[in-house]
Amino acid sequence: MPEPPQRDIETTRRSLARWLAGRLPEAGTPEVGVEAPRGRGFGPETLWAVAEWQRTGTRRDFAVRVASTRYQVLPESRLLDEYRVLRALAPTPVPVPAVLGYEADPAVLGAPFYVTERVRGWTPAERPPYRSGGALADRDEAGRAELWWAGLGVLRTLHGLDGDRLNVAFLEHAAGAPSGLGGQLDFYERHLDHFAADRSGVVLAALDWLRETLPEPAGPPRLLWGDARLGNIVFRGARPAAVLGWETAFLGPPEADLAWFLHVGRHLAGDGPRLAGLPGRQATIDRYEEWLGRPIAGQLPWHEVFAGFRFALVAARTGRLLAEQGLADGASEVPFTRAAERLLAAILAPLDAVAV
Repeated sequence: MPEPPQRDIETTRRSLARWLAGRLPEAGTPEVGVEAPRGRGFGPETLWAVAEWQRTGTRRDFAVRVASTRYQVLPESRLLDEYRVLRALAPTPVPVPAVLGYEADPAVLGAPFYVTERVRGWTPAERPPYRSGGALADRDEAGRAELWWAGLGVLRTLHGLDGDRLNVAFLEHAAGAPSGLGGQLDFYERHLDHFAADRSGVVLAALDWLRETLPEPAGPPRLLWGDARLGNIVFRGARPAAVLGWETAFLGPPEADLAWFLHVGRHLAGDGPRLAGLPGRQATIDRYEEWLGRPIAGQLPWHEVFAGFRFALVAARTGRLLAEQGLADGASEVPFTRAAERLLAAILAPLDAVAV
């Protein structure tokens, strides 16, 4: 994957030290070390920082999320929304990193950013797909199932929160996260060109089908993760220690998160067999219905098409960005883009809604 623009680490280190001193003035100005991890892909840049305060003898690890200034998958930055979601989830059972603050002034690090405590652990790698190797593949079948259920358990916890007691009403009016499924479709339709999907037959067929079959909500809207997948969880052993990736959070039905969770797992299986031990689609649905306390099978196909639609848009946009960097001949020739469209077509075909 592409590298973020190279930044001057020394300048970043000094700027971040001053910013931390302003946020924690009682401790003085810390000595700061900064690392810019490589291979983080498109979207917000992540920096890792270690701050040491000589006066108090304390040391703290931070993660810094900096808004992208060049390559952006989404039509607009959702960095502030992401920060506000983390703040709202801080007092809940959902494990999220503790937030230190948000900085809107681009003069500090070149773009707006926010800082959280860094949660150490491990994350299931998705490149290459975890069926091909890595920490998840290295576990035995029981261990893989344990991680899958732990990831699904994050959805159970999140969707069980009382939305009226969460401070997330701002999402109702967030430009990049309109509430309701109809609002979501409006948003993505307005930005088909941005995602380089305005000429994709299967994407347009999916959009038409989603419009024609839009379901009525089965219950009150919940805070949705938006990017529910194992690759967005920092684990300690088999326990979720931090849930990341809130850039596409919105308010809607829990089925949307479950469908995305299932879709990413299906995509990572590719054309090969599913990694042995990972529970299948029906077992996952059965477990989630039990947790949710109501049936979801009737509406889930709609949400699986919606997940495939969104995934195809992200893949197409990624393809366009790769082409702009000279790493591919064009968005339509990127295997990731074509695989996403094939998977969407496969979901649509049994519904008699595919047209390519």
